[in-house]
Formats: sequence, C-alpha cells, structure tokens
Amino acid sequence: MQPDVRRTIDRKSRMEHTGSPSSLDATLIAAYRATHYRVTGTYPSFLLRADEASPGLAACHRSHAVECSAFLTAWNPLSLPTEHDENRAAQARLKAQLRELGCTLIAALGVDPTGQWEGEESVLALGLPRHAATTIARKFHQNGLLWADADAVPKLVLLR
Repeated sequence: MQPDVRRTIDRKSRMEHTGSPSSLDATLIAAYRATHYRVTGTYPSFLLRADEASPGLAACHRSHAVECSAFLTAWNPLSLPTEHDENRAAQARLKAQLRELGCTLIAALGVDPTGQWEGEESVLALGLPRHAATTIARKFHQNGLLWADADAVPKLVLLR
C-alpha cells in the first residue's frame, strides 16, 4: 500500500507469486493494519479498522438487513503502483461483478493515516459471504481485504 514498500517489490515476481499469506512482507501487513478504511457513501460516514468493533458498521448491517460485508478494492493489484486509468477501469469491473451478485455497494476509500500514499477507491459490499469476497479479491490480484460478520468487527483477510 505504501509507495516505498511497493517499490521494493519486483512486479514480475509478485505477479507470479502464489505463496501463503505468511509470505507477505511484515511491513506491508503492518501497512494494511494501519490503514483507515473509510466508508464515505453513507451518512454519517464511518471508519473501519482491522480487529476493532465498528458501531457504524453494525448500524449499516442492521439498516440493510445483512449479517456480513466486505471492504474491497481493485486498485493497485498486489500493492504495486498502477496507473489511475487502469485502477479506475478495474474498479468499475469490480463494482459490476459485485452488482451481478446482488450486493448493495457503498462508496469507500482506503486511506494511509500518514499521508504517504494516495487513497484507494473502494467499496463496502453488503451481504457478501467471505468465500465470495476472497474469490473476487483474488481475481483482482489483491493481497487482502476486510471482512466482517454479524459482530461488525472487520478482520484483515490475507490472500497471499
């Protein structure tokens, strides 16, 4: 997620990598945990943090009558810098696929609290089961996602 971390990764080797979640660099995992996952498309907006209960998310689940949700992006596959046009096109494909599955989508943004990297356009997909969320995130070459069940405690799910 952070540019300095991304630059240390060889793009070709990361695209071919299929290792376990523990194979991700500890600095990169720490960056994911520190990220502020902002749900902006609802009033009031609210912030998600990995492993922290979210009253805003609990209220969102109740108001939409769902028991789970996933915070997803298609930006910067494998946490490598990607051109804005490519990111926007991938994000549009992600949203279309989620809509085909019948998910309600709420606009969101993944934000580095230190300001070292630009925010990533994201969505909160309501009612998306964990297995479907991980399948979709892998399709868009993401290293991870946030997923929450009825307890409204988002968990960082690492995929590589």
